[in-house]
Amino acid sequence: MLRSTLLNSPAMNKRFVTHVRFVESEDAQLVVDLRSNPHLNQYISKTDVDVKAQRQWIFKYKEREMSGDEFYFVICHDEQDLGVVWMYDFNDGSFCLGSWIFRPSRPSGLVTFSAVMIYEMGFDALGFNQSHFDVRLENKRVIDFHLRSGAEPTKRDDVDQFFVFPKSKWPRFKENCVTQIHAHRIAKS
Repeated sequence: MLRSTLLNSPAMNKRFVTHVRFVESEDAQLVVDLRSNPHLNQYISKTDVDVKAQRQWIFKYKEREMSGDEFYFVICHDEQDLGVVWMYDFNDGSFCLGSWIFRPSRPSGLVTFSAVMIYEMGFDALGFNQSHFDVRLENKRVIDFHLRSGAEPTKRDDVDQFFVFPKSKWPRFKENCVTQIHAHRIAKS
């Protein structure tokens, strides 16, 4: 996958109040703060809470980003870094969406709009045919969100519900998110 292709996506356009940008080593503290917060990390894999170790992980990740193997984003709104999301496990026309986490204080609709941005990059910019992901069974709110968005359950185990979100569902999801798009895709003044 070409990193440069993503730079042309509206999701990465820094002229908009809400956009994403590639994570940088300077974001290590943000990642640690989000992923070590017990109110936010209940349903995601554990990570090292050492900022220096996180910085090293990001440094190594940047090589995978440059080769187009995966993309880790910071979700920005009004000059504030409010969350992170990861696109990885690119195979057979599918990408995995994961490590999606936000600060508790965020604008209304930002979570939904961030899904719009991720699907916009995955389907429109990179040409994937579907997204695949898993959600912890206890994370009922996120499971409900994905079901409402059009994601299709594929299997489950003792820990996770697995989903795919086919590209064919993307236009309808985008249409249903018009309010969030209008609220967040506004040019900076």
